[in-house]
Amino acid sequence: MSDDGGLPGHSHDEELARDLSLFDITMIGIGAMIGAGIFVLTGLAAGQAGPGLVMAFAFNGFITIFTGMVYAELGSAIPEAGGGYLWVREALGRSQAFLAGWMSWFAHAVAGSLYTLGFGAFVHLLLTDYFGIQLFQPVDLLFISFGPEKLFAVFAGALFAYINFRGAKETGLAGNIVTMVKITVIIVLIAFGFGYIFGNPAEATDRFKPFLPRDFGGVFIAMGLTFIAFEGYEIIVQSGEEVVNPKKSVPKAVFYSMSVVVTIYMLVAIVLIGAVQVTPGLFSLAQEGAASGAHGATNLPPIPGSAEAAAVWEILGHLGELGLARAAGQIMPYGTLVILVAGVFSTLSALNATTYSSTRVSFAMGRDHVLPDAFSEVHPEKQTPHIATALSGALIIFMAVALPIEAVAAATDVMFLLLFLQVNYAAIVIRRKWGDQIDYGYVMPYFPYVPIIGILTKLALAVYLFNYSPLAWYGAIAWILVGVGIFFLYSRGRVRETEAEEETRLITEERAPEDRGYQVLIPIANPNHAEQLIRAGSAVARHNDGEVLLTSVATVPDQTPLSEGRRYAEEQRELLDEAMQYAPDDIPVHRTVTIGHDIAKSINNVAYQRESDLVLLGWRGQRKRVSDYALGSNIDTVVQNAECDVAVLKTDGSPQPGHVLVPTAGGLNSVLAEQFAAAYAAAGADVTLFNVVSDGDADVARSTLSDRQDALAESDIDVDIAVEEGDDIAGTILTYARDRAFESIIVGAAGEGILRRVLFGEVPETVGEEFEGEVVMVRKRRPVKSALKQLVRKWVGKGAKATHLGE
Repeated sequence: MSDDGGLPGHSHDEELARDLSLFDITMIGIGAMIGAGIFVLTGLAAGQAGPGLVMAFAFNGFITIFTGMVYAELGSAIPEAGGGYLWVREALGRSQAFLAGWMSWFAHAVAGSLYTLGFGAFVHLLLTDYFGIQLFQPVDLLFISFGPEKLFAVFAGALFAYINFRGAKETGLAGNIVTMVKITVIIVLIAFGFGYIFGNPAEATDRFKPFLPRDFGGVFIAMGLTFIAFEGYEIIVQSGEEVVNPKKSVPKAVFYSMSVVVTIYMLVAIVLIGAVQVTPGLFSLAQEGAASGAHGATNLPPIPGSAEAAAVWEILGHLGELGLARAAGQIMPYGTLVILVAGVFSTLSALNATTYSSTRVSFAMGRDHVLPDAFSEVHPEKQTPHIATALSGALIIFMAVALPIEAVAAATDVMFLLLFLQVNYAAIVIRRKWGDQIDYGYVMPYFPYVPIIGILTKLALAVYLFNYSPLAWYGAIAWILVGVGIFFLYSRGRVRETEAEEETRLITEERAPEDRGYQVLIPIANPNHAEQLIRAGSAVARHNDGEVLLTSVATVPDQTPLSEGRRYAEEQRELLDEAMQYAPDDIPVHRTVTIGHDIAKSINNVAYQRESDLVLLGWRGQRKRVSDYALGSNIDTVVQNAECDVAVLKTDGSPQPGHVLVPTAGGLNSVLAEQFAAAYAAAGADVTLFNVVSDGDADVARSTLSDRQDALAESDIDVDIAVEEGDDIAGTILTYARDRAFESIIVGAAGEGILRRVLFGEVPETVGEEFEGEVVMVRKRRPVKSALKQLVRKWVGKGAKATHLGE
């Protein structure tokens, strides 16, 4: 692609950085599903289904797989922000799309309300039972009973709305750690529970009789109540624009996460019924819940008159959202405390995800002009959709305060079930209308029966939930009617104005990286350093008959979709335009503005996707003395994780060097330093290979350098050699370079070092920091480590290679 007015062979492009692996999005899905469903809703569901809770979880997993296949197909074919809203818009038109987005916004916001209420209940119990802090008694405000649990819920909702406004990011690593902690806690609980069951098989078996105390109606209600626990794949698909190789990774993540979650839920149900005894203490707590109607203990049969007459499932139902936590105290040591702490972190992590998702949906609708433009406004400083975030946060808080927890759960499920009806139907329309034009990464089997079954099962479950909570259905209908009114009074007219402009691309193309030979990738962040970096990178590219790719990264917070980062890319585009004045005419110099959430990760992804051979980074020449970083967070991250050779150039504004010193001690890094120096020599510089010996064996060192000199001479590269004795290697290099007026030092990495913060070794980094002229530190890609990394990534998804970088 030619740049207007640019030099021949120069190109200009703009791309989105993909930085989520298969492992990352699988953990996102599992983290979303193992949250409120298992910590908050298990007790409520047990009170409805009895021991049939195991069947309820199994059936939910079964019927969910049909919609899961639909999401896997559409998510692999159209991996763009918007998910179900986007697909419904393309298949069913703007009015249906508005309704889908309207319901999705409400569903995610109400799910956030559920998590805030779970958080409030857990924190309140921790304070009262473990810290002895007695808070105020619930007070009636209009028609609302406002107690400490709801106060904490309001705090959590406001806090995470503010966090999403600030753009504070929960890194992939932190999110994965939280998810692994949750899974570990649940697995430990399951292990203790099965230990009891296997030790007391007769007692455990008796607790499963009768298996369906409330018949299949109780199972269906439990299914509807806990359906939210199985919709995490929707969040996976929402991340499609930022996933490495979404055509393969998105479907795999959907199925992997669902398999893990369904298995865990069924095992928890078995343990919860089979390993818990009805003790007087547990019975007393259940009586308190039944008397007060707290903890979701409504819509249940009366609690029996004595502990001996009560079944485990009845007690769990009246304990409500605290059922799992209370039961865990019997199953394992400190079980209640462990579940409460894990539940606090789980609900907070899920709240962060749903606040993020609800904001994204309302933001997308604002961008699509079906909601007021204010929804699509991005804060000029924080670069986050602040109005959409504030309104989503307000909706989360209002629902948490206004409704009891079981009604919140039911309302969430009704909305998601109705949304999934539309998505299943949209899949049928899209396949039949555009199926031969779309590049699918996964194709569901038995079309169209899979989405038809999805429609029928979701509809039946949604209708049956009316028996449990009419209030949830009334709220859902009211929200839908308000949405219909807004669409016809406001949105429909705006759609007609903007439909052509906002047309969404349905056909996605995969393009393989073009084979251009050798490529040097140069990230540009400071215009004052551009000339020096381009001069050095061009010399290396010229020597290897290659090309240069300039990139500048426009960063946006996690809360802002990458596609919206284009509005912040103009400054980076101007930076590259200015840098192009230093581009030589004899080699191709391409440029791309990369939009990503993280600078270092974006640089590594561009290098990986474009198959760059060398990344050349600029460095100010100052090492970090206090932090865990050696040269700086971005440089350290690129150097440690790059899938190619890396060079770090001290950008001190030095002119083109004519006298270059190359300290060398053998090894792959020294060979790369010599190759880098050879490029300088080909450009006219005088190069000296240099070695410091401390044992007095200078002849051997001189002989080795002579062999390297001869090898370079075969490529018409003339270099000098020199050997000096000294115990202080860095000091000897610096003294020799200063005494003989060298202008540049090119040095290979000395190894990993003992300290984590050492990237190139103490000697190269000391030389780089203290030498007054230009210093280039190079590190060769390590084949052994790379092979190991590829082996690991084969299992966690990093090996997948994105071939489509976004338009």
